[in-house]
Amino acid sequence: MGRRRASAFTLIELLVVTAVVAVLMAILMPALSRAREAGKTVKCQANLRTLTTAWYTYAVDNDDRLCGSWNYNGGGWGQPSDWAWAPWQVDGDAAVSDYFNATRDERYEGIRRGTLYPYTRSFACYHCPSDQSVGDNFRSYSMPDSLNGWWSTDKPGGFANWRNLLRLSEIANPAQAYVMLEENDPRGYNINSWVIDPAGATEATNWSDPLVVWHGARSSFGFADGHAETWKWSIETLKHFRDFTSWQQPTPQTVEGIEDLKRTHRGWPVPRSRNR
Repeated sequence: MGRRRASAFTLIELLVVTAVVAVLMAILMPALSRAREAGKTVKCQANLRTLTTAWYTYAVDNDDRLCGSWNYNGGGWGQPSDWAWAPWQVDGDAAVSDYFNATRDERYEGIRRGTLYPYTRSFACYHCPSDQSVGDNFRSYSMPDSLNGWWSTDKPGGFANWRNLLRLSEIANPAQAYVMLEENDPRGYNINSWVIDPAGATEATNWSDPLVVWHGARSSFGFADGHAETWKWSIETLKHFRDFTSWQQPTPQTVEGIEDLKRTHRGWPVPRSRNR
């Protein structure tokens, strides 16, 4: 009895299978991409909770006094209490001069010298896994200048229209006041604090420092009470900051864009009412 001929796929069948696989991939890839980004967002929020806990604990350990919100450089600005420092020469006594080409160890050294590092003992929590900063910044997060910063009008030489908060107990509405946020500074690392418009402050109609939109259409914030949130932005705000490569202070025109700006103003840390 002769051997039966082995069955095989025809060319048409192979083409059909290939087309089906291509369609399935087209359907599944966006879902997989969103799932990966969701995981990175969860990690970013965990980082912010770690950092805000460290920020709070530092204040408790230092008689209610807040750490500095700038990044100490030793060049006449910043202060030794700052939460993180500029990329620093390892075993040296100065910041590096070329931030863009700072080594990973120099970036780590700047973080290690900051006042919050002893409370975290981790470099990873300073970096968002979705970080796509123009300056290739390792440290993804910044603090608002009103938290023991340098620009407020009640500081010598200050010019920004907000009060400088020196103590944890001074902060109004801790559940609404963000103390950490993601920044996309293009200058090689997130230099100093994050600010709203210095002249208009919470009444300004324009943006000042750049926001981050790495989590799809969202940015993550850590708050004074220790929780973290990820805020979704309007199409106009995304256009302003998604491809941010150089300094700009755009003025939103749409209702949604204006509300985005106002939302950051509502969360800006301000002092408790003196009437309370």
